[in-house]
Amino acid sequence: MDKYNQKPRGVNYMEKSYRPKSYDFYNMMENQAFTGPMFLGKDLEYVEQGYVITEDNKIIDCGEGKISGAKKHSIIPAFINAHTHVGDHFMREKCLGMTLESACAKRGIKENYMSAASEYTIVVGMKAAICEMLRTGTCCFTDFREGGIHGINLLKKVLMDFRYRGMRAKIFGRPLYHGENFIDDCDGYGMRSIRAEKINMRLGRTLGIHVCESKPGELEKALEFKPDFLVHMNSATPEELKKAASLNMPIIICPRSNAYFSLSQPDIPAMLNEGISLSLGTDNAMTNTASMPSEMEYAYRTNMKNVSAKEILKMATINPAKLFNWNCGIIEKGKDANLILLDEHFLKTPDPYATTVLRLQAQKSQMMFGGKFAHYY
Repeated sequence: MDKYNQKPRGVNYMEKSYRPKSYDFYNMMENQAFTGPMFLGKDLEYVEQGYVITEDNKIIDCGEGKISGAKKHSIIPAFINAHTHVGDHFMREKCLGMTLESACAKRGIKENYMSAASEYTIVVGMKAAICEMLRTGTCCFTDFREGGIHGINLLKKVLMDFRYRGMRAKIFGRPLYHGENFIDDCDGYGMRSIRAEKINMRLGRTLGIHVCESKPGELEKALEFKPDFLVHMNSATPEELKKAASLNMPIIICPRSNAYFSLSQPDIPAMLNEGISLSLGTDNAMTNTASMPSEMEYAYRTNMKNVSAKEILKMATINPAKLFNWNCGIIEKGKDANLILLDEHFLKTPDPYATTVLRLQAQKSQMMFGGKFAHYY
C-alpha cells in the first residue's frame, strides 16, 4: 500500500491550484428562463410544455405554459445521493470478489487500507467521488464518514472546495474510539451496524444505521437505538418490513452495492406496498461510481415489472429531500435552482419517467446547481 501514501513534494492539496479542474461554474445572467417538457411539483407531474425562471440561486416561478425568449430544454430536478462513503474512493476495485464481512467489517480490508493511507490519498479520492456526483447530476449527498472527528473535518475541508459550485452534503460521523465526543462536529451519527457503540446522548442529532444488509433478524436490535432512518434492509424478512412500515421508518437502499457483494437485493415492490418511503444511495465509492443515474437504472431494470420508473425517480429526488430536509429535489417556486437541462426532445416519449431512469446517463446535459451552470472541460 506504499504507493497510496505517496504525496507529490511541495503540493498542498487544499491550495486552489490543486483543486479539481474537471469543471467550472459561471453565471450567465441574474435571471434565467427555460421552457420545455419537465417534471413539475411535489409529485413529479409530467408537463409537456412548462417553464422555469430562476434568479440567483432560487426558482422564482414555474408552471405549465410557454414563455418567449426562454431556452428550450427538457428539465428535471437534480438528484440527491442519500447514502455514500466517499472516503474509500481510493480503494477502487481492491475488494473485488470479497464478501461484505471481509471488506467492511471491523478490522477488515477497508479499515486496514484506511488506517494506512495518507491524508492526501484519502482527500484526492474524496474529490474524485464528489466530481463523479457533479458530472452525473447530483447536487446533495449524505455521507457516513469514518475516522471520528478527524475524518469528519477532513471531509469538511474537501467540501469547502465545492461549496461555491453548489454541492451540499450532510455528514454522519462515527467515533474513532470508545467515548470520542464527535457528535457536535457533524449532522448526525452513521452507525456501522447493530454491534456498534451506542451514543448515550443524541443531542437532537439524526441517527442512521446499517441494518439487515447481509442477514435478516437485525431490526429489533436496531430499533433499540431509536434510529431516524435505516440503510439497506435488503435481507429483511417480510415481518421486519411490516414493522418498519408501522413505525413510518424511511429506508435507504443501495442495490448496486448489494449486487457487488453478491447479497440479496432489496424487495422494492414489497417495501413500496408496505408504504415505506425509499431513497437511493450509491454506498461505497470503492465498489460503485457515485452516479445516481446508474443507481436508478439498475434499480429499475431489476424491478421494472413491478415498480414504476416514476417511483424510482422519486427515490433520487423528492424522497431524500424530505428525509434530510433539503430545499431541492423538486421543481417548485422557492426551491433551490438545482436542475438538469437536456435536449428539448429527450422527454418526449411514451414514458418520460422510464426514459429518464434508463437513458439519462448517456445523454449530454447541462447541470445547474444553486442557479449556476456547471461547465465541463
